[in-house]
Amino acid sequence: MNLRESLSFFFFGNVCVGCGHGSQKLDPWLCPNCKEELIVCGEHPIWPGKEDAICLFPMNSLTRNLILAMKYKGMQKIASYLVAHSSVGRKGEALQILEGWGKNMPFIPVPVHNARMRERGYNQSELAAFELSLHCGGKLQKNILKRRIYKPSQTSLGSGARSLNVAGAFEAKNAKSLNLAPKNGVVVVDDVYTTGATTSSCARALKRAGFENIKVCALLYEFPASAVADLAADKKMGWKTESN
Repeated sequence: MNLRESLSFFFFGNVCVGCGHGSQKLDPWLCPNCKEELIVCGEHPIWPGKEDAICLFPMNSLTRNLILAMKYKGMQKIASYLVAHSSVGRKGEALQILEGWGKNMPFIPVPVHNARMRERGYNQSELAAFELSLHCGGKLQKNILKRRIYKPSQTSLGSGARSLNVAGAFEAKNAKSLNLAPKNGVVVVDDVYTTGATTSSCARALKRAGFENIKVCALLYEFPASAVADLAADKKMGWKTESN
């Protein structure tokens, strides 16, 4: 490493988001080893116990660090990075599933409350929905769902408490008023799927508004039993975990 490279490394911190180690070969988020690991773990989608819901990656230390950086550190382009390195972006199984659900389907992000949007400046689920729509020939529909109630974080709650926490939190515009064909289906997009409480609450709101054939796609799937341990690890690392 020459002097110029050494100074760049010192001042700009060429640190891999995945493993936290310094590297001169970031692309721009991951070192070669972490990038290879991401591609391998994203080869096949995960079915979280439901035939109408898929997740692109499992939650592990690598994908967890990426999603936290996207969500809490302002690294918005990680959404594009994750989709591109999943089996959607690599034209694999997940892309075939999404295309099999229907052509030109609306991709509807799980909304954040207006207070959270003002604070953060973006909705990570909307970023993911946009990237998925580009790869699948669909269309981002970000104004169909609205989060009308501000709720605390789901992270430390069990499955039953999660469902109660988001019960009635969402409302949707009427399908007919939007000139959409509700029977053709829609895809609800979230960043992390744990118990499905949030996306199920969104689906209920959409059904009340006249939508049918509702699917779900999330970037990451986290086993519910690991969620509490992850919360403790986040706090130890200094991540500021909040509600969507």
